[in-house]
Amino acid sequence: MTGNSTRLVWLEIRGFRAFGTEPRRLTFDAPLVVVHAGNSQGKTSLAEALEFLISGHNSRRELLGGAKAEYYDSLRNAHLPPGDDDVYIEAAIRGRDGVVHQVRRELVCDFGRGTECESRLLIDGKPADSLAALGLPMSDPPVRAPVLLQHTLRHVLSTEPKQRVGYFKAVLSLTDLDLLRERVAALRSSLDREPVGAALRATAALTPTPAGDVAAKLRESTGSTSDRASAAATVEEALLDAGAAILGTRSTSLDELRGAVEAALDAQRENVFPLAALTISSPVPDPVSAPGFDSYTAALAAADRRAARLAPVLAAVLRVDEYATLDHPTDCPVCATPSALTPQRLEVLRDLQRRTREVDTSARNASGAIDRARRQLDELVDAVRTLVPAAAHWSEGEVAEATARLRELEVDETLAGLAQQSATKIANASAAVERVAEEAREELDRAAQAVAAREELLSSVNLLYERLGTELHQVSQAVDSHRALADELRTVVEAAVRDRATGSGLVELADVVHRTDELVADVATETGRRRAVKRLVAAERAMRGAAGRVLDGRFTRMSDTIGAWWATIRPEELVGFGGVKRRAGGALFVNLIAALRSDATGEPVERDALGVYSDSQLNALGLSIFLARTELIGLPVVVLDDPIPGSDADHRLTFVQNTLTKLLDAGTQVILTTFDSKLADWAQSNHDWRGLVAYQLTLLDAVAGTEPTQTSDTFNRLLLEAEENLHAPTPRMRRAACGSLRSAAERLAKQIIATARTNDGQPCSVGDIEAEASVLGDLVRLVSGYALDNEEKGKWRTFAKVLNPGNHDDDVPSTTDLKQVRGNLRKIAKNHREHWPNGLLL
Repeated sequence: MTGNSTRLVWLEIRGFRAFGTEPRRLTFDAPLVVVHAGNSQGKTSLAEALEFLISGHNSRRELLGGAKAEYYDSLRNAHLPPGDDDVYIEAAIRGRDGVVHQVRRELVCDFGRGTECESRLLIDGKPADSLAALGLPMSDPPVRAPVLLQHTLRHVLSTEPKQRVGYFKAVLSLTDLDLLRERVAALRSSLDREPVGAALRATAALTPTPAGDVAAKLRESTGSTSDRASAAATVEEALLDAGAAILGTRSTSLDELRGAVEAALDAQRENVFPLAALTISSPVPDPVSAPGFDSYTAALAAADRRAARLAPVLAAVLRVDEYATLDHPTDCPVCATPSALTPQRLEVLRDLQRRTREVDTSARNASGAIDRARRQLDELVDAVRTLVPAAAHWSEGEVAEATARLRELEVDETLAGLAQQSATKIANASAAVERVAEEAREELDRAAQAVAAREELLSSVNLLYERLGTELHQVSQAVDSHRALADELRTVVEAAVRDRATGSGLVELADVVHRTDELVADVATETGRRRAVKRLVAAERAMRGAAGRVLDGRFTRMSDTIGAWWATIRPEELVGFGGVKRRAGGALFVNLIAALRSDATGEPVERDALGVYSDSQLNALGLSIFLARTELIGLPVVVLDDPIPGSDADHRLTFVQNTLTKLLDAGTQVILTTFDSKLADWAQSNHDWRGLVAYQLTLLDAVAGTEPTQTSDTFNRLLLEAEENLHAPTPRMRRAACGSLRSAAERLAKQIIATARTNDGQPCSVGDIEAEASVLGDLVRLVSGYALDNEEKGKWRTFAKVLNPGNHDDDVPSTTDLKQVRGNLRKIAKNHREHWPNGLLL
């Protein structure tokens, strides 16, 4: 099995099944733990507590069958007081590193209506998912823990062959292979069901058209394209072929093909109805703002009006080069007055120019603003004119012709007249904008003249611009109204054109060429999907073959291991185990084979084990399979609950001397629970030399719960012997109980004295104390010196008085007295075990 040092050191149970309100702790720190109990004393509850500690599950519900309701409230002790939810299994586990860890599994929720069993696992006070880190991993369900219970002993035998293969795959760690194959199959199925992309589906509409083979070509190409670039080339070639078939001429590129298709569609629509005459392709222009003259007006108000008006003349005079260095009087170039222009006069003019320069700057800025405003008005008028649809100028005859065409298309014929009227509204609103713009332009011209003459502006430009904004808003409303009507008309006309053009392929081709990028992506994706499906199918096929080969190899190993364990239980028998085999080479069914011989040297005849094995042989096979499973998984601890049924007493000794020996020799810690006193006694006799712990379980108080007594401890065994006669009605039988209690008191006294002296630095054993004082009277004097309190001293003195008459002619103590003594002895033993660091010496 394993040489792993992982071991259960102790176990404490409270509130779980037969264990009640009193926490019960059992010491397990030995290679072999033997637990003996009569029926209904808590033996199976102990084994199931270990199963629950390791796995958090209860296999009884999964394997025994029945309705779920039959297992409601099956884990929590039935006698716990209402509100007492402190149900737990706690243990100390020595891990592979030699460190002892405290493990606790708490029952959070029992089985109930609408609820499953829930638990909380803590390792050293911290939440954990499993005990794998301590060397106790869970196996695959349904048998998750290394705990053999009666309902697991025959599970693999009683289940159907198809379900049996799942058990063996879990044992052989092959469930991952099945899981992988299932996931591959699910992925392949999902990919098979995945629809092709919408753009690729749209190519199917070309099937009844002159380009009918394009869709088939594209679908076929998904098996040969290698990448997105290849898919793009394939799509382009197919669509250019489709365009040539439908349009009659071949385009050189997809962009050219799109243009050609749109032109062809427009031509078709115009032949049916003149939609172009109703179309407005330009946006409504934004309103424009009036130019600002505030800066000019402010500068003019702050300057000398006369100087401001003369500023241009002054500027012209001062620009003459010869006046820059004039040093004598000269004639005025403006009025021709002789000698009027002197150096002094020029300096006056320069000062005057400096004072009017801000007016000049503002005037230039105002002139620039006026120029920009004129251009904006021109642009606005041009933009508004482009908004007027051609239908605004239709004659009555053209309106009548348009109405007739709508009638022919079997749509609302009044739409033609309404559209022409809405176009006329746009024309009228546009004309109003032009008129106001012309007035504004004239006003701007007058403002330009005033600025040039440095005169005050008396302009109404702002009012005109406000009117212009109002008129432009009227245009915008007219355009919105017309567009809505034109869109409605376009929709019905295009639908009619589409119906008439069905079969030509033009509309269908237009739908596809405008989704080229999407189509390329669909072709590339479909290519990848098909290749993936092909690879997954091949992988499934390969894994099925591989699974069979792996199963055969693992089944051979499993068969050898089961056979080896079978031989420990039923050695040298003519009926043997022949192996685990797949039925007919498949991977869904497993048969268990019996090997039947007529003599020890004869060739075996193979038969299905379930058909020929006796009940005893089936039990042995179930135990062998369980032990083989534990060995193959490599678990360091195994729990066996009644592994040899009472009906199979002939194989007690082979189990004890062969099977247990093989387990213990492999370093496996074995916890054996049994109702069979001989099996318990023989197991202890054969393996006592290894170091073992033995317990007797009794259920005297249903509320307190099952009580364990360590029978491998002489003191506890003597207490247990006393139980047999404690309630006897006759003095003779009570005298026997009194003798057992006196022997137990003597043994406990020797243990306390030896332990205390050893801890005081005087190492000694119980045997040493027995050589010094062997009877209760002498021992009381010694043990009183190590009593934990005066009350204990008094109890020791009382033991000598109550128990000594039991073996003489005096009156035998009553059952009540004996029970009181038993309780006192237990309490003293418990107190001293807890008091000394390493407990009491045995």
